[in-house]
Amino acid sequence: MPTATTTTTTSVLSLKASSSSSTAATLRSLYPRAARAFLQRDVPLTHSLLNSAFSLLNPPASGASVNDAFASQRRKWDILRVTFETTLYASPPSAQDPEHLPPALRANLMLSPEPLIATIHNRSLVLFTPLDSPQKSSSAFLPSQILVTLVLASLKLDCTDVGRGMMEDWLAKHGQAEIPDDPKGYAKVLELYCLHVLPRLEDWDYAEDFLTYERELPSDIRQVSLAILAALRSAKSAI
Repeated sequence: MPTATTTTTTSVLSLKASSSSSTAATLRSLYPRAARAFLQRDVPLTHSLLNSAFSLLNPPASGASVNDAFASQRRKWDILRVTFETTLYASPPSAQDPEHLPPALRANLMLSPEPLIATIHNRSLVLFTPLDSPQKSSSAFLPSQILVTLVLASLKLDCTDVGRGMMEDWLAKHGQAEIPDDPKGYAKVLELYCLHVLPRLEDWDYAEDFLTYERELPSDIRQVSLAILAALRSAKSAI
């Protein structure tokens, strides 16, 4: 026979599940509007919808729940936020318009590219690091899709060194957190690192050494990457 305590616990869990489901539904309904507003360059509306979404999104409660019901929403909304803010920074409104921007966006435009990307990166780390983690923010929990978005933003704003630092921090912590393996995501990170970031910095030898001694990539992908790297280097030397 159920006790009063059992009934109360069941009711609380039911309410939490209902609330979680409602929040997820709200986030799903907001996203198409935010994406459309971004594509239409409606800056105030995009910013407002992003704020609404992130008022509902929190970091995972624990390391065991990094793939909770909001995991995909965190990724898609953060990708949109990073893309929106860096696109606005790269192509700001005309001289008459900035005063009409929300204060947070005006503040972004006052920064140089390096601190802007560093600030956005740290914000993403906080979003994906579980609340019970000893560290407030750690690259060990950052999804590969978010890292790739951040590094592409650093390339777009011509602060490649910042992108390199983010990638090397992520690679150094790769595998330290108990999160599901993502071989395709890892391969995409290495492709960006070795075939785009390091070549842009003309660190060809390090890129070649990294690919040669890296052991998580399948050997066929590693060999293809080495061949592409050699072709890029040859083309660069011919200029």
